[in-house]
Amino acid sequence: MFDSTSPTSSTLFAPRDEDLPALSLWTFALGVLALLTFGLTSVPAIICGHRALAQASHSNKGSLGRSVALTGLVIGYAGAALMGTWIIVAVRFLSMH
Repeated sequence: MFDSTSPTSSTLFAPRDEDLPALSLWTFALGVLALLTFGLTSVPAIICGHRALAQASHSNKGSLGRSVALTGLVIGYAGAALMGTWIIVAVRFLSMH
């Protein structure tokens, strides 16, 4: 049995001081989906990323939420580049036939 003085008390499982904002998670999820859907969700990822970075700038500069939002934003821009590439390939392919 565990008692309150044991080293595995509930203090080890206490919530962290820093919570991850939902907008940062949305940015990352939409960025990853942008790569999987050839850029279809890249614009929402970019919009959410910039909003999440603006919210994170008012809080702690080195926060986890800022890092996740920045990662999602970079992936969102990569998805936008992927979508642009696919559009160029599709237009050239369709203009040849």
